[in-house]
Amino acid sequence: MMGNQKLRAFLNYLEAQNDWVTASALANHFKVSTRTIRNYVSAINKDNPIISASQNGYKLMTTESQEGASSSQTQDTPSKRINMILKELIINTEGLDIFDLSEKIFVSTSTIENDIVIANGQVAPFHLKVKRRHDMLILVGEETSKRKLMSHIISQEASPHFLSTIKVQRLFKDYNITQLKENVISILEKNNLLINEYSINSIILHLVITMDRIKNNKSIKQNLQTKMLKGNSEITAAKDIADTIENKYGITFNEAERYYLVLLLSSKTTLLNYQTLTLDSLTGFVDKHYIELTQKLLEKVHESYFIDLSDNEFIVKFTLHIRNLVFRAKNKQWSRNPLTYRLKDTYPLIYEISVFISNELQKMESIVIKEDEIAYIAFHIGAFFERKKELETKILCAVVCPNYYDMQINLVQKIEAKFKDSIEIIQVTPEIDDLLNTDKIEFIITTLPVKSLQIPTVFVHPYITKEDYEHIQNLLVKLSERKNILKVKNYLEMFFNEELFMKNIYLDNAEEYIKYMSEKLYEKKYVKKDYCGSVLEREKMSSTAFNNNVAVPHSMKMDANRTGICIIINDKPVKWGEEQIQIITMIAINQTQRQLFSQVFESFINILSEWENVKELTKAIDYKDFMDKIAHLMDKI
Repeated sequence: MMGNQKLRAFLNYLEAQNDWVTASALANHFKVSTRTIRNYVSAINKDNPIISASQNGYKLMTTESQEGASSSQTQDTPSKRINMILKELIINTEGLDIFDLSEKIFVSTSTIENDIVIANGQVAPFHLKVKRRHDMLILVGEETSKRKLMSHIISQEASPHFLSTIKVQRLFKDYNITQLKENVISILEKNNLLINEYSINSIILHLVITMDRIKNNKSIKQNLQTKMLKGNSEITAAKDIADTIENKYGITFNEAERYYLVLLLSSKTTLLNYQTLTLDSLTGFVDKHYIELTQKLLEKVHESYFIDLSDNEFIVKFTLHIRNLVFRAKNKQWSRNPLTYRLKDTYPLIYEISVFISNELQKMESIVIKEDEIAYIAFHIGAFFERKKELETKILCAVVCPNYYDMQINLVQKIEAKFKDSIEIIQVTPEIDDLLNTDKIEFIITTLPVKSLQIPTVFVHPYITKEDYEHIQNLLVKLSERKNILKVKNYLEMFFNEELFMKNIYLDNAEEYIKYMSEKLYEKKYVKKDYCGSVLEREKMSSTAFNNNVAVPHSMKMDANRTGICIIINDKPVKWGEEQIQIITMIAINQTQRQLFSQVFESFINILSEWENVKELTKAIDYKDFMDKIAHLMDKI
């Protein structure tokens, strides 16, 4: 490869630039097309990736980053590639040329064509389809469906423990993260500031990044308004944390650094802070310009990537990060990130969104943002999706309790110790009227009589009793059941279709029903024309009728265009071979969706095997009633 003079010249030029160079700038320099530039990069990177590609253009990697990229090449899986293809098709709403896509992700068009077949199986549950018109690929479907798909892809990418102590320790070997975490928790508890595991990891990451920047570069030096959150515990805690770090590591937090540490501790990090920093109150502590700047950036992400980051807690923390990032960029005080290149490979979509934000920010503020800073934006985005995924499994709760002595903190600590895996306390307040975000609160634990809020409420004693715990547990069971049923219904709707649900269809025999239902599946493009023959062939081998009024005709092959279920429920039994049948369920399965469907299939068959369940399902008056009944029964399994 290196014998090629053009490629050697290309590498020499990139090395001399020692920075990102756009494809168009390279094309102008070498008097070739941008497609040729992409071909150069593809050829050079074929055996050993030494050129990094992003929306900033191309850049020759350092030795360290080449090692990181090489060690992670094995992670370049087909599933990751398909996710990147789907992402491109989601954001390019008018379609994308297959050759341009091929050059962008460095694979052949034939590979993309094969990936599209698999991708269509994956997007079918979202009622989407990738279609090809000549050389153009386009994702067809409703915008709301595309948003759901994008969130699903990113949630798959955001792994658990995104900000775990272990990962932070691997990043920054010069600091004892476990000891720092213990010190911070101790200081917060001393100041009656309760904190959960997610928030403490976020604070530790912020602290270590700040420490590393101060140690390797310079502190933030800027003129700040001296206004602080008045008389709250966060100021004391921030001072104690900064003093502890200075004594242990000799790293000095100046006034500006301490100010932002106070804001971090105030940004909904702690539960017992009545003056907690919110998006509304942020203007008193951070220049309005940066609040508006952050909101514009997140609006652009929403427009371009179909994802919504408009969570108040996230926006507050992200605004603080953007404010400091802009200052560092203008003063060339960069923060290093030792995991930048591995982060790019492990979380490619999260990283790309971060690159997009950085590019927009560069244009808005006329600054240059280094790659390590982009990686820190990725930490914020990844942590947001990790948090979102975590909260889906928990019930969100508020605690109402007067602040007499240590009553509040003792009550909250006991509740969290008992129910930490199933509930998330998002607010603690002495008065019911002080509750915020009541639309997010799923139930309230209170030591005071409260007016009706249309929110399930549990009354407990200030010094919580065994009976109080039981009352909370009983309500949690009911709320969890309700939440699970809704989740199951959403999942079922991927494979059930109201147009494939029918009542009281009376035909002569099993063969007539198989032909009728196969035609329905074919009309809706679930199966190919020959599907009926495959189902009849299976039926001849052995009847698919159960001895409890159910038949489940199906093909022996998983060759459906997409997975779907056609259902007929009859008030009166009909003849199916030697059996009498009331429920007929024809299941078409797509090979690529087998794993996704297996959970539904197993539960569904288990339900149909019980006579009492079948009896209940035959009472369904319409599709909605049937979905309610099946979801309720599946949740009980």
